[in-house]
Amino acid sequence: MRLRDFLAPERTIVPLSAETLQDAAAQLLERLLPAHGVLDAAKLYRRVSEPQSDDVVAMGDRAFLLHYRTGAVGQLLVTLGVSREPICVQLGDEGERCSRICLLIVTPPRHAARYLQVVGAFARLLRKPEVLAAIHAAPDPRALLALDFFAEYRLPEQLTVRDVMSDHPRTVRADLSLKEAARTLVRTGLGALPVVDDDDRVLGMVSEKEVIRHLLTIQAFTGPDARVAAPPTPGVKTVRDAMTRQVLCVAAEQPLAEVAALMSNKDVDRVPVVRDGRLVGFLTRGDIVRKLIGS
Repeated sequence: MRLRDFLAPERTIVPLSAETLQDAAAQLLERLLPAHGVLDAAKLYRRVSEPQSDDVVAMGDRAFLLHYRTGAVGQLLVTLGVSREPICVQLGDEGERCSRICLLIVTPPRHAARYLQVVGAFARLLRKPEVLAAIHAAPDPRALLALDFFAEYRLPEQLTVRDVMSDHPRTVRADLSLKEAARTLVRTGLGALPVVDDDDRVLGMVSEKEVIRHLLTIQAFTGPDARVAAPPTPGVKTVRDAMTRQVLCVAAEQPLAEVAALMSNKDVDRVPVVRDGRLVGFLTRGDIVRKLIGS
């Protein structure tokens, strides 16, 4: 398929009259709601109006990508806006980013593979200075969509997990104390860590959720408001006590689109990458988007 197949004049705003990214999102959403493929307009409106931390990503200073997975749509839909002046926004550790181009993409969870292909296509195309200049110069939606770049650009070939995974990921041992594991999670800002043995074989995963649950259990039995006199089990709690042993693992050679779809269907945010049972990498949803767009 070509990138032009995902664009439509009625879902394109040129010029986009917005001073903030929130304004831009609202205007793009208004164009999207009547589109064929929207199954539940009210649900889609709520989803875009209540963004999560990973819903907005900057493609460098080239474009903002607003992306949402939701069952409110039955197919992948793209809206595109180009403002006369740059829109600037603070994006966490990335600092201030400014761009004139805003992309809003919504997709049902089962279409994660197609979503990755489309995001990758836009990311590669927008890296070209001549493409950016032509998009910025387009006077109206039809002129923008008539650009040869969109009609000629085919979706990228299939990527593998190896192309975007994090090499040499941080790990923890099963006998590490739970409090130390909590400190590591906070210090690194990671939501979960793979648990490995001395041969780097994956034993499980420990996440913030499990750590908090177990630490709260200890507090309930031993803190100042304890309701019983003794903890349920003696000794120091370790990662082994809290970790999840049933872990979805993937191979570095697997198609990225296949793994992304699997992560969406299983509602998994991160997976260890293994070879012969040994950890060789780590893959998160954030890795997929950030590395595809090259920000």
